[in-house]
Amino acid sequence: MKKRYISFLVLVLVIVASACSNNSKAETKLSSKDITLVTQVIDKGEVGAAVILTYSDTLTGSNLNQASFSVFAGDKSRTIKAIYTSEKAEVGTPTAKGKYVILELDPNDSNASTLTFDIKKFVNTRTNLAYTVKQNKSLTVSNKAYSATSPINIKEIASPDLDMFQEGMYTEGKQDMAYRLFEPVKDDTKKPLAVFLHGSGERGNDNKLQLLGTDGPVTFAAPTFQGTTPSYVLAPQVAWDEERNGWFAGGQTETVKQLIDSLLVKYKDIDTSRIYITGVSNGGTGTWKMIVENPNFFAAAVPIAGYMYHKDATFITQGTARYLAPNQTDATKIKNMPIWAFQAEDDPVNSVNGSLEAVAAIKKAGSTFIQMTEYPSGLVAPNPHASWEKAYNNAQLLNWLISQHK
Repeated sequence: MKKRYISFLVLVLVIVASACSNNSKAETKLSSKDITLVTQVIDKGEVGAAVILTYSDTLTGSNLNQASFSVFAGDKSRTIKAIYTSEKAEVGTPTAKGKYVILELDPNDSNASTLTFDIKKFVNTRTNLAYTVKQNKSLTVSNKAYSATSPINIKEIASPDLDMFQEGMYTEGKQDMAYRLFEPVKDDTKKPLAVFLHGSGERGNDNKLQLLGTDGPVTFAAPTFQGTTPSYVLAPQVAWDEERNGWFAGGQTETVKQLIDSLLVKYKDIDTSRIYITGVSNGGTGTWKMIVENPNFFAAAVPIAGYMYHKDATFITQGTARYLAPNQTDATKIKNMPIWAFQAEDDPVNSVNGSLEAVAAIKKAGSTFIQMTEYPSGLVAPNPHASWEKAYNNAQLLNWLISQHK
């Protein structure tokens, strides 16, 4: 009887052990190598746009929600506006199931920007890339459990907007000049060239900031624009200078022109009758300077939040803003060029009078090709200087620009 009892007990233990073995799940955790921060350039500049998590098993998207994860920029949380699975490690391609989990972040978060403005040097620095992500609860897939984690440092950064542009260095001018160039899909047609001049905040030697401070270059390189108007896009970078002269320092605009000429030699499919130039702030002033120096070269110009430059002019100050009065001889040189200027009425950096007086001088010279959009006070907010945030998102402007030919 005792032997039967022992045998029965052993059998029960074996069955229980077997059941426990069948119900147990292997546990694993995400690690830093499985995580990528994706940035995006929007109208306000580069932001942390999404986090991509890579799992070794297929997850079901409906089992996830915003509470499943937390994302932090530094020690402050980011808002997860959407979460979904995907079969690709790409933002914006949701599928019902997938090995990739995409966390889209709110670009309006106060800590969304990757850039910090150094007021002393008057330049942006790309310092806000210290991100962590936390899986808040265990996720079960088949017989595997992905355990909750503590915050994990994100080491991998993907910047597709930056990667669209190839790096270059022009060394044949008065000074060396770094630049980025977007090349359109090749075919047998001639293509426009859009030249973008950045503002003072993007001066430097990294050959990146000119693409990250505003969405000017990205606007022209975006699939929505390239789909209808395949174009080259050139974004040179002027070196940092303590005086903040930027594009109107000696020889800078001359070097830009030489750089453009070198590209015309290399890329025979650039349409020389459709070379456009635009710029913001100091680059807006650089745009005015470029077209005065080369009045028969560009098909059209879009100077934003700048003023006409003349080496003998003296700055006029209005509150915190300043500008240079236009030179009438210079205005006459560009009377036959299509120009569309943009600026906010309450610009606190460069006075709107710089644009208004430039437009008036060109009209006085007899131009019928000049126009200006003056944004009323309060419309461009919170930074009234950043009128490019409105301008480059104006479909009417883009359609006007690409319709211009020499």
